[in-house]
Amino acid sequence: MKYAFIDSMGSLTYNNGIKMQALMWKEVLEGIGEEVTLVNLWEDIDFSRFDAVVIFAMGANIYKLVGNLSRINKNIVLAPIIDPDRSDKVYRFLFRRYGSTRLALSNHFHDLWTVRDKVRLWLVRSEQERHYVNYCLGIPHGRIAKVPLNYRVPDAGVIGRKEDYCLHVSRLDAPNKNVRRLVDAAKRYGFRLKLAGHVFGEKEKAELHDMISGYGNIEYLGEVSEGRLLELYRSAKVFALPSLREGVGMAALEAAAYGCEIVLTDVGAPKEYYEGRAILVNPKSVDDIGRGVMKALKEGYSQPELSEFVQHNYNSKCCSVILNESIMNAVRMKC
Repeated sequence: MKYAFIDSMGSLTYNNGIKMQALMWKEVLEGIGEEVTLVNLWEDIDFSRFDAVVIFAMGANIYKLVGNLSRINKNIVLAPIIDPDRSDKVYRFLFRRYGSTRLALSNHFHDLWTVRDKVRLWLVRSEQERHYVNYCLGIPHGRIAKVPLNYRVPDAGVIGRKEDYCLHVSRLDAPNKNVRRLVDAAKRYGFRLKLAGHVFGEKEKAELHDMISGYGNIEYLGEVSEGRLLELYRSAKVFALPSLREGVGMAALEAAAYGCEIVLTDVGAPKEYYEGRAILVNPKSVDDIGRGVMKALKEGYSQPELSEFVQHNYNSKCCSVILNESIMNAVRMKC
């Protein structure tokens, strides 16, 4: 199979979740012998030569992108990447009613609705995302394939002794990551907390330093190397992801593979990946987050069973086969 990958959002940073998902899928597909081209739209590209064109997310130009490409290649595959922060009824209204291409009243929700029939296959990462695509866009289940994301780190091997601290890795200034409440929980309950990840600007970095200043149990590590990240996964006893909005939570999945107990938001799709093996918390409650982390630190929860479960179900080989076969079947059936 020859694939073209397009990031419709034009992601600005390497650690943007959309770009990372595309790069992960490129790596796993190439690992089983398929050909993947990351499209640079400045170049002249013959899209007819690809078996499928995979578009990631629903960017502002999705109407023209899908509409024009479908004239050249009918095998358009879309990974919409819906991390909902509103009800399905609100999203249904946004997709179906909130705009008009005829009157040039455009937004990316309604634009996608107008070209939905030009997409051969919709790739979702969770049952929640499947529901939103089916209910809000009216896409039949036969044109939706669930492809769970794989953890992208090397196999952990033998995991040594864990240290009594909680780790969190994300774009730390992103509001949906809910870092402030996690920090407040560490202040209130006194557990050790290590924060690693990107902070977008100097103002945001200063705010983070002010937030943790004077608390010796909370440490900001900055943006760490891949090697250092693996060391943190190996040593941390707990990984916390109390997000207000999250699609999958790749860092938590990686940490779980490396033996961390997972304290996870009870909102949205991430909990689907654990099937009861993570401690779920209300992300709007500092006390709930704090109690969840303390329980994981003092009592444990589901390790090492969780590590084995993640390594068995979300390894790159398993997920690459699901991804490749889902697209191949859709192309062959021409549904």
